[in-house]
Amino acid sequence: MSDMRPFVGKLKGKVRVYDGDTFYAEALDCGWGVSVNKPKFRIARIDTPEKGWRAKTDAERELSKKATAFLKNMLAVSKEVLIYSDLGRGKYGRLLVEVVCDGVNAGDALIEVGFARRYDGGTKSTEPW
Repeated sequence: MSDMRPFVGKLKGKVRVYDGDTFYAEALDCGWGVSVNKPKFRIARIDTPEKGWRAKTDAERELSKKATAFLKNMLAVSKEVLIYSDLGRGKYGRLLVEVVCDGVNAGDALIEVGFARRYDGGTKSTEPW
């Protein structure tokens, strides 16, 4: 976590996980009485398998389900979810962020268990999942 981005805030309220690298929150508490309602996040520097019709194979679709469940569980059981970023927004308007759940970087954890790959925002890998 030595390349951690500046602190942005803490997640508050309900969180809905769309897939292994995208989620939505009820609010982001930025401190000093400032909060953002219904922010959309994309975990920076990783890529997870596509879900549904976007998946190229059944294996990718199944791995996507596992990645989604892993992130959902990680966010649900954490007492504190911190958001870091200075990357702005991605091409779909989501905030590009680093997510730290009780001291564990969620992107690194997804990579460690094989549910994500490193991704720099350029062309995605063509290697099958």
